[in-house]
Amino acid sequence: MRLPFCICLLIVAIISVPIYSRGENLTPEQIESLRLRLSQVKQSLETLSSTKNQGARSAFLAASNDPKLALKLYLDCYKKVNYEMEGRSEADFRAWQEGQEANLKSKDFVESLLVQLRYLSLSCHAAEVEKLDEVFGPLNNYVESLSSIQEIPDRILTTDISNSVFAKAYELEKMLSNNKAWEGVPLQIGGIYDKTILPHLRANNPGSLMNAWDKRIEQEKRMVMFFESKKQEELRGLDRDAKVKTRDRQENRGGLLRTYDLEHFTREILPRLQWNRLKDMFLYINQLDAAKEMLTFVQTHLTTPNGEEFYNEFVSVLDGGLKKEEPAPKTE
Repeated sequence: MRLPFCICLLIVAIISVPIYSRGENLTPEQIESLRLRLSQVKQSLETLSSTKNQGARSAFLAASNDPKLALKLYLDCYKKVNYEMEGRSEADFRAWQEGQEANLKSKDFVESLLVQLRYLSLSCHAAEVEKLDEVFGPLNNYVESLSSIQEIPDRILTTDISNSVFAKAYELEKMLSNNKAWEGVPLQIGGIYDKTILPHLRANNPGSLMNAWDKRIEQEKRMVMFFESKKQEELRGLDRDAKVKTRDRQENRGGLLRTYDLEHFTREILPRLQWNRLKDMFLYINQLDAAKEMLTFVQTHLTTPNGEEFYNEFVSVLDGGLKKEEPAPKTE
């Protein structure tokens, strides 16, 4: 990143502080002067970073509401990151663009692009606020909208936003990746709850925890059923051999898409979500009612793959081994 002229002048001023001979120690006055000038440089850099972040946030938000603007911004950023910064020619970029024309105009890519830009704008905002309350409502609205998507998400929604062409073009990678209390993958409903929504409620509004857990479980169920319906659409009209190949491909999907596989979700993920909800109920709401429900839950799931784990955790709960979670780390 090229430093502004004013910051360059400050740096020159710092290195120009008179030191009268090789090996001479700095005086207390000189040290204090250096610290003051370094503080001014830091303030200038922070102002520059904040201004750049706000500009990016505005650009992302505007593009998230306009498919044509979103595609233009994507192409501009892609060209900058993968061609201009790499010293590749305009002709090479045009050739790539022509080869990608069908994908760039597809419904799934355009819808995913709008979702990614909306989450990027929200993430830029979250990286700067002192209190999460400013973005908590919009974040809840965003995660609710995820379970209403209409097309199979493009891979840009299953990768971290700090690695996106937008983050690279606007030099936001460090800022976005440094926010440890924020999920980086736009489609990761579970991560958004685990890193941001639930920790915030535990620390500030525990009375809303059960409602948040119920919403999360319902949202993840809807997402699973959406993917299941799309899988059935892929199989419709295929002959026997083609169905076998398509099912194999569906079953071998890994990463986040594996999370939304109906069988895997029903067997592994849903019981864990329901159990973690009860643990929060025990820690933050009502121990007696939670303990009764936890006992019933353990008895019901004792012969399932996670039954022994639930049993051991319940024993730990009763022994006082389960502690309230620490507040989420503050964004640096």
